[in-house]
Amino acid sequence: MDWPMYRRVECQAVRMHEMMDRLGVDALAFARLRDGEAYAEARARCLFCARADMCLSWLASDAPREMAASFCPNVPLFESCQRPDRKA
Repeated sequence: MDWPMYRRVECQAVRMHEMMDRLGVDALAFARLRDGEAYAEARARCLFCARADMCLSWLASDAPREMAASFCPNVPLFESCQRPDRKA
């Protein structure tokens, strides 16, 4: 197994789930969206995203959640599956 790629995929998965949690995404609803295709699409986007540095900075800050839309291409998908208690 190519360990650098394994680490990259693992870090990406953790980062995506941290983003989902901070944005209030209902993970079960998101996993079911379009029979799982939306989740696979979001993971692929995240894995190959050129803005990982912006994502990590945002996750480490207290910046408003609305800022995520300026750099994360997955925000529209995430917003479609927000937990009822987190809807704006």
